[in-house]
Amino acid sequence: MAEKIVLDSHGRYFAVKPLILVTTVGLTGLPNVAPKTQNMDVGRREQYFAFVCTPRHHTYQNVKANQEFVVNYPGPELIENVSAAAQLAEDSDEIALAGLTSIPSVVVKPPRIKECYLHLECKLVEINDLEDVSIILGKVVARSVDKEVSFERGKSKENIKLLSKRPLLAYVHPDHYTKISVAEEFVFPKNYKP
Repeated sequence: MAEKIVLDSHGRYFAVKPLILVTTVGLTGLPNVAPKTQNMDVGRREQYFAFVCTPRHHTYQNVKANQEFVVNYPGPELIENVSAAAQLAEDSDEIALAGLTSIPSVVVKPPRIKECYLHLECKLVEINDLEDVSIILGKVVARSVDKEVSFERGKSKENIKLLSKRPLLAYVHPDHYTKISVAEEFVFPKNYKP
């Protein structure tokens, strides 16, 4: 068994997190985009989505003002665009500045990003302000996915083959990323009932 050590509050350890792009509409009506690494589906059927943001960011201010946002999942081929999306540019179309393409959403006003393979359109439920960050929780009101990465339940082996063709992008804390192109089927206890 590995030796355990106690870390300070800025612990140095590897952790894998989803890497997403959140789109909003700015106060001037222009699209805004920001990469986020602290995020998760919430609820048994993933009917909610939460991410962490600081109140000084445009994303926080836009969500608070407009009550909507879109979660976009980029693939590893977009890592340079994701990095470019971290810039703050007031009164500019940040999606275009990052070399990405806006497409209309189905339900909400913030746009989806065409190059991303999965989109979750969300309406704000609540913002929980903590000391220096906030947790933004939204209800997913529409989902869209590229056809080639859509899969059927109950066909695990066939579905996993999709990953080799279209890997997932993940953030590896601190300051790294990885491509996920292989996955194993989860082993549930014998009498497990979902």
